[in-house]
Amino acid sequence: MFCKIIFKAGLCVLLLTVASCSAPKTITSNTMAEYKTTEKDADWRDEELQWARILSKGRPAEGMVLLFTQKQCTAIHEFEPAWREGALNENHLDFFRNRLAARIKRVLVTMKNNGLDTIDGVADLAKLLHLVESAKTMDELADLTEKIHAVNHVICDSLEKL
Repeated sequence: MFCKIIFKAGLCVLLLTVASCSAPKTITSNTMAEYKTTEKDADWRDEELQWARILSKGRPAEGMVLLFTQKQCTAIHEFEPAWREGALNENHLDFFRNRLAARIKRVLVTMKNNGLDTIDGVADLAKLLHLVESAKTMDELADLTEKIHAVNHVICDSLEKL
């Protein structure tokens, strides 16, 4: 499998060659740059290429929302397995609850400040913020991981459609 995004003369061309399909697929954008992914997992590669498409639009507010959303997602995805594997204990609840809430707030405030607070996923993320802030146990906090991840996908999809 070979994936490549090329930005030339105001156009973005995504070259994707799969063993069973040799015809490249194309996408357009307005910037000049080049990006090549080495990701072999199809889902992760698609997600990475979506980020590249969002960033290639050259709209700073959307790019920063993407960045803060990914920082938030990384935080919960690092916390959850550490908790499940026993590397943390209940004494860490306040720290992680506050840290994850701060990451979510950063996304929501950035979206509001830049007129992006009405896109799909924002209301759900605000509800998840309340659940993070009110989590009484590390298990409750860890159980929010996939919900937060799913909402981040909705937000990324919405950013790409803008």
